[in-house]
Amino acid sequence: MKPAHAPYAYGAIRLRLLAEGDLRETLAWRNRDGVRQQFKSPALVEWDAHLSWFERYLQKSDDLVFVAELADTGGKVGQVAIYAIDDATRSAELGRFVAAPEFQGRGLMREAIEVLMRFAASRLELASVYLEVIETNERARRLYESLGFAETQSVDVLIRMERSIDDYL
Repeated sequence: MKPAHAPYAYGAIRLRLLAEGDLRETLAWRNRDGVRQQFKSPALVEWDAHLSWFERYLQKSDDLVFVAELADTGGKVGQVAIYAIDDATRSAELGRFVAAPEFQGRGLMREAIEVLMRFAASRLELASVYLEVIETNERARRLYESLGFAETQSVDVLIRMERSIDDYL
């Protein structure tokens, strides 16, 4: 059972927990050419595997996947997630960022990531977050750096970036 932290809105973006009714759309976003290659596993995800992942996800309390929507119209901007939530270290991993094609390139996913960090600081009371990015994904690395993330580790083709989120309180 997922904690009752959502929906959460700030500014133009509202985050609501991923629902089964979103799965076909989010799978299509994730499977697009140019998008799936930025995931650790770039293979196409089949429907049965996606549905099976969702059923396992529903049982996890430390894994929250959100659909980011425009607060005024409900238009689906994309998907963001926070997982590996660790109350002891007050940290978690961010990721699974996927923009809806019709909103790509408009700065709304950046805003959704900022709202996710605000949610992590205020609702989950975390102190820091981290993410991993494939080293060849320059666009994402520039975005994360502009959001205050700094590289802390590089292993194989993955770069780990971290940042404090105290400024989102």
